[in-house]
Amino acid sequence: MKKVLAVGVSGICLCVLSAGAAWAQPAGKAIVDRACTKCHGIKKVESAKKNAAEWEATLERMIKKGAQVKAEEKEAVLQYLKTLNK
Repeated sequence: MKKVLAVGVSGICLCVLSAGAAWAQPAGKAIVDRACTKCHGIKKVESAKKNAAEWEATLERMIKKGAQVKAEEKEAVLQYLKTLNK
């Protein structure tokens, strides 16, 4: 009986952990959602077709225009933005 209970609890824990990882959004996406949607919709960002250099230039331009992205957040944002065209 104890083995059955232990296996059942372990299975439930694995399911919860797997679901959490699947639903968790990358840190960069959360920052983009917060910083970019103050001025325009997220669809504008997600539908843009840019290469890595273009995303870097765009991020720098948006920060100069007031996007609230901290220096330590920039790499996470760029990593997320670069995934949009894949």
